[in-house]
Amino acid sequence: MITGKDFLINLLNALLPNREAPVLARVMKVYEGPGKNRCSCDVKVLTAGTLEETDREIAEVPISPIWMGKKKRGVYAIPNKDVVVIVEFLQWNPAYPYIAGFWSDEYEADEFGKDQFVITDGEGMRFEIDAAEKSITLDNGEGCKVKLEKGGKITADNGKLQIIMNGDKCAVRNGSKSLFTILEEHFKNLIGMKTVGSPAQHIVSPDDIAKFTQDKISLSLLLEA
Repeated sequence: MITGKDFLINLLNALLPNREAPVLARVMKVYEGPGKNRCSCDVKVLTAGTLEETDREIAEVPISPIWMGKKKRGVYAIPNKDVVVIVEFLQWNPAYPYIAGFWSDEYEADEFGKDQFVITDGEGMRFEIDAAEKSITLDNGEGCKVKLEKGGKITADNGKLQIIMNGDKCAVRNGSKSLFTILEEHFKNLIGMKTVGSPAQHIVSPDDIAKFTQDKISLSLLLEA
């Protein structure tokens, strides 16, 4: 009498004679550039557990994209060579493989939080969306950073010069002084100007002082220290 287990095995063999379960594989070659079937890579199948390489290779395995659409729209992020990936088969048919994801045991994550979406090269270049802070940060890893924050604040910093747009005001700074401080001191010097020598010493006319004072007020409405 046939057992239930044997019955199921026989049924599976009849329905899916060439079935294959997901496997781990190491990326051998990646394809890049425009065109059909370019978002793919060649892989070498590994032994689960030991991750030892087998003799089996699968060529041009399609990569399951994060997002894609018509007319070349999409998010392109192909795996690097030697990365361990998970290869699955459509309807368990070995003729239709695709890369479903990365094997987490071989992956070292960078710093990130539960409310963040992070893209990084692992060497300082970083694109970060923080849903909790309502901010977006772009860092090229070489001292250049742009950050968008809630409340209309935008900061651009290259390590030597910093430009901040905050609401209806902006600030330009370097390692010494801000543009606001420089101009404010300049207006103070103009207002306090005095002549020397002959004729007798006199100061800037009251009308000009009033104009310079108004210019200083207008400056404070645009710039901040």
